[in-house]
Amino acid sequence: MVIKRCGGHITLLFSICNDSKLPRSQGSRGAGFNVTDGVEANVRHLWTNKPASAIRYSAGSSLDEVIGDIKQGDLRIYVTAMDGSELQNGIVIYQELIEGLRDARLLDREDAYEINVQLELPTSQGFGMSAAGLIAVALAFHQLTGKGKVEQYYRLAHRIERIHSGGLGDVLGIYAGGVELRIEAGSPVSPGKAVGFPCNQKILLAWIPQESRHTGTYIDDPKWQQTITSAGEKAVSILRQGQWSHDKWPQILQCSKQFSEASGMLDEPVRNAFLSNVDEEIKQLGFDSSMSTRLCMLGVSLCVLPKELSKPLPIEKLEELSEQLRKRGMGVRITNIDS
Repeated sequence: MVIKRCGGHITLLFSICNDSKLPRSQGSRGAGFNVTDGVEANVRHLWTNKPASAIRYSAGSSLDEVIGDIKQGDLRIYVTAMDGSELQNGIVIYQELIEGLRDARLLDREDAYEINVQLELPTSQGFGMSAAGLIAVALAFHQLTGKGKVEQYYRLAHRIERIHSGGLGDVLGIYAGGVELRIEAGSPVSPGKAVGFPCNQKILLAWIPQESRHTGTYIDDPKWQQTITSAGEKAVSILRQGQWSHDKWPQILQCSKQFSEASGMLDEPVRNAFLSNVDEEIKQLGFDSSMSTRLCMLGVSLCVLPKELSKPLPIEKLEELSEQLRKRGMGVRITNIDS
């Protein structure tokens, strides 16, 4: 048995690059960051028809415990949402991941597995849960089998994301790590290119539970494509100048604010009211001198970030803000930017 974690990914600004017919060349240029909360995947090898001498065992010396009536090639996939409910419609991407690994001969078709995926953040809220889940499961299989290069697993995760009109740049952003800038669109390591810098900061994520947005709603709409890409390309052209480091933080905050306005995201009444309500709570608590709010693309969600990296947000202030936002019916989670 192998357990792997992958944190979520949040995009602050982006452009849409989906002209290519090849999923590996589709994606986005943009900027965002990774968070520690995300997905935990548990992959268990249940059955094989290979002789013992030919198997690399996950448990070191024997096959994982066999339970129930298992057939050749069986897949038992369970996806659990943040609230503990089972996501029946969430297993498809993992089925396709395993088929892709089998097609690439990174997994044997005869082998049976049980996969448990636990989500720590809500789906369709701009937190990169599908990408994080695919990567966590893929890397668990890589550790389990020892086959291939890790980049192959990331590329396959990106391909499945694009086939399902999921996150454009989440896989590449996760691969870069920390606070990232996606310079060229596509899957890691090629044609996608990204840089990242470590940044261990406590932040707060907030969302409206009854609202959600699928990425495809925007990236498949010609009007949204135009406004988003125009705003995103302008922001990236500014951010890519000079060295990508902690010194870029004020510029990241400024460009992400301008992007949310120029792209039309703030023109949506639900998002606008949501952002205003959180800003109001921050001001009433007297935290507005140290906290900035930015929309997470593309959910009805936002992140509360430090205005200056040299002045981290105290956990006590984040907890106090969380309490007030919960009273307004918002979902909240205190997490860290993942280095």
